[in-house]
Order: sequence, then C-alpha cells, then structure tokens
Amino acid sequence: MRNTLVHSLILLMLLLTVQNSWANEQLARCMAEKGWIMYGSFTCSACRAQRKAFGEAFSHITEIECNPHIAGNQVERCLDRKIRRTPTWLLEKDGVEIGRIENYQLLEDLVALTGCDG
Repeated sequence: MRNTLVHSLILLMLLLTVQNSWANEQLARCMAEKGWIMYGSFTCSACRAQRKAFGEAFSHITEIECNPHIAGNQVERCLDRKIRRTPTWLLEKDGVEIGRIENYQLLEDLVALTGCDG
C-alpha cells in the first residue's frame, strides 16, 4: 500500500512537471510571436528569477542586456526606451511602444497581461 502511494505521488509530480513545461513553452512561444522583449540584466536577481520561472522555454524569449558592465550590452537601447528597472517587458509596433510590464511577474500573470491566454 505504501509503495503504491509513493509511486502515485511520484507519477503525479512528474505529470505536473510535464504540464508546467508545456505551458511555459506555449507562453514563451506566444510572447515571442507577439514581439514581447525582456529588458534585463545578468546581475539582476529578479531577472534571474524570471528566467528560472520559464525554465528551458526562456530560450524563445529575446532579452536585451541593460547592464553597462556586461559584454554585449545594449545600454543605449535601454536608455532610449526609458528602462528604469529590470526586468521590463516591452512590446513595440513600428518603433512605438504599445505595451510595458515592469518587475518580476508570475507566469500566470504574464499570460493575462500579454494576451497569451489562448
């Protein structure tokens, strides 16, 4: 009986992990297709947490480095877009900002805020 319960719990945890990965993948792909870009910093703990929340799915997200001390930064772009805190998510059309989301966001909140809710 105890082994059956343990096996059931392990199976449930595995199933939830797979569902979570699939949902993260769908969100990341949707945000990328819509053009959402994350302005962040390698040294920013909230940015690290945002990347971690997406897991491997974050590979679909475009991130702009705003820290002037990190190689490959795009500080001028960050200044032009008035990035005051990271992470900041921006959506632009034809060079005009049409969406901005600042600070760390739970993925379920990003689903609603980005219009990636199906």
